[in-house]
Amino acid sequence: MSTQDNYSVRDYGRMIADTARTAPFVDAMRRTIQPGSIVLDIGSGPGFFALLACQLGATRVYAIEPDEAIEIGRESARRQANGERIVWLRGLSTEIELPERVDVVIGDLHGTLPFYTGNIRSLIDARRRHLKSGGVMIPRRDTVFAAPAEAADEYADVANPWESNAAGVDLSAGRRFVTSQWWRAASAPIPRERYLAAPMAWAEVDYRLCESPDASGDCAWTAERAGILHGYYVWFDSETAEGIGCSNAPTLPERVYGRAFFPLERPLAIAEGDSMRGEFAANLVAGKYILRWNTRVADAQGRPKATFAQSTFASRPVLKEDLDRTRPDHRPSLSEAARVDLQALDAMAKGESLAEIAARLAREFPRRFENPAQALRHAADLSLKYSRD
Repeated sequence: MSTQDNYSVRDYGRMIADTARTAPFVDAMRRTIQPGSIVLDIGSGPGFFALLACQLGATRVYAIEPDEAIEIGRESARRQANGERIVWLRGLSTEIELPERVDVVIGDLHGTLPFYTGNIRSLIDARRRHLKSGGVMIPRRDTVFAAPAEAADEYADVANPWESNAAGVDLSAGRRFVTSQWWRAASAPIPRERYLAAPMAWAEVDYRLCESPDASGDCAWTAERAGILHGYYVWFDSETAEGIGCSNAPTLPERVYGRAFFPLERPLAIAEGDSMRGEFAANLVAGKYILRWNTRVADAQGRPKATFAQSTFASRPVLKEDLDRTRPDHRPSLSEAARVDLQALDAMAKGESLAEIAARLAREFPRRFENPAQALRHAADLSLKYSRD
C-alpha cells in the first residue's frame, strides 16, 4: 500500500483467499517473471506476491509495505527456499529509493475503486522511478464503469434513517450529506434487470502510460425501460496481462474489493426512452479522492426532467469555527496536545532517548500523563510515526 490502511491480519487473509482477485495476478506473474527478473512489489502486505516471485525465479525482489504485516512476510521468507532474495522495506513506496531499476512492478492497490488514497499516484511513481524501459506493470490498466439502476434497498439503507422521524424527531437535515457520498453496494450479486441502461465506461487508468492520478468522463444513456433511478452502480475491470483480469461488477459474486453505489439526491421516475447523462470525476486532493457525479435527465423529446450535482466534498458538515481557523489572516495557537508533540519531536531532533523524552513530558504535562509509563507510550508512538530507524 502507498499509505497506512490499518488492515488486520484477517483482512489480508481475506484478500489472499479471494482467488478471483489473486488468480489474475498470479497468472500475469507466471507469464512475466523469468529466472533473473528483478521485481518490485508495492503494498506487499504479508508478502504473498513477493514470495511467489521468488518461486518463479526472480533474482531479487523488493517488497515495500508500511504495515506491521511485513513481519509475516519476513518470517515466511525464512521458511522458503530462495527467500533471502527478498529485500523487505518498511515504509511508503513514494519515499523509498532503490539501488537499481526493476523488470516488473506489481501492486494491487485497489480499494472498492481504483481511486483509493494515493494508490494510482504510487504506481505512477514506481513506473517513473523504478521500472526499466520496456518493463512490465501488473496490473496494466483498470477500466471504470457505471450503470444507472434501480437500487431501492441500497438507497433506503442510505436515506431512510434520515427520513424516518424516529420518535417524532426530524433529522432530515442529514440526508443531503449521506447522498453526497458513495457507499458500498449490497454484497449479493444483483440481477441484470436492475440496470435501466447498459453499463458504460467513464474512465481508463492505464498504469503503463498515465501521468495523473485524476480521471473524468461522461456517459450518455437512453433508458431501456421505465423504472425508478436511485443512482449508479460503479465498478472496475482490472487487466493484469493481455487477456487476463478480474472485475468487481455488481452482477458477479462479491470480490474482496466490494462495489460502489453512487446515490442520487432523490429517486427519479424514468420513462422508457428518457435520456440520462452522467458526468463523473475523481480528483486526488491532499491525499484523498474527491468524487463527483452530476446527472441530467430529459424525456424522449429532450425536455429537462431533473438535474443533480453531487460531490463527496459535500458529504460532511462544515463548521463555521473550522472555516475561521483556515482563513489566511487567522493566527493559530497550539493546543496542549500539539505542544506535547512539539516538545517530544524537538527532543528527538536533539538526540534524546525515549526514556528522557518521557520523563520530560511527564514532568511538564502532569495533567496529561498520570505516570511516566503513559508518557513513554506516547513518546514511543511518536517514534514509530516519525523516526527514520
